[in-house]
Amino acid sequence: MNRLVSALALFALALPARAAEPPAPPVTIDLGRRQATATPSRVGFTHTGAGNIDVQQPSPDTVVITMTGVAVAGGHPCQDSVAALTFDLLQDFEVTFAGKDVKKAKLTLEARVIGLLRSHAKGGGAASITCPAEAVVAPCGVPGAPALVAVALPGRSVAAGENLSVNDREGPVGVPVAAGKYTLHQRFGVQASHPRKLCCKAASAEFAPDPALDPLWISAFEPFHGAAKKDFGFQVILRVAADQ
Repeated sequence: MNRLVSALALFALALPARAAEPPAPPVTIDLGRRQATATPSRVGFTHTGAGNIDVQQPSPDTVVITMTGVAVAGGHPCQDSVAALTFDLLQDFEVTFAGKDVKKAKLTLEARVIGLLRSHAKGGGAASITCPAEAVVAPCGVPGAPALVAVALPGRSVAAGENLSVNDREGPVGVPVAAGKYTLHQRFGVQASHPRKLCCKAASAEFAPDPALDPLWISAFEPFHGAAKKDFGFQVILRVAADQ
């Protein structure tokens, strides 16, 4: 009997300790209705890729929204070429006070956009971020209500052989808020264009991880060979915390 008890004791000691679950934050974000679209448009010798809108909530007080897309335009012998991909998201959410002692909260936004813009001197193409990379939070269900907090990143463009690696960041910017319902409006867009021409290199706006852009569209003298692309795209992080 003593041997059995000793064996059970040793077995219990060998079991891994169960990690204590972290306490719930005093202020949380509850996601509601969402309307999100990624709209491609193509004319001529063009390509678009990705078009993803990814909404994640890694913790009860944080939401991460990432938009990824690619637009490429090459020379066409009979017409101009234009490729574009535009994103638009409306995400309703509610700020909830879980702790009885919480009287107010702070809502913060931060954003970053990472990607590549390419053009070629002999081709005449151009590439750009066309729709502003921006996110705005306003009260939900109040038409014309002013923004409570917003982030915006600068427009970028290349032409005439220019190439640009983009890694822009803005925020965090914050504002005190009460418990209640709000709406996040996020927009982004990329475009590549090329005048009518025969046999020339394409222009591209690449803001999505592989394999959104087929390597066949990239020049053999790729200026960004070996670039790490796993974080490409326009990402917004929405957070809420108790404001003491």
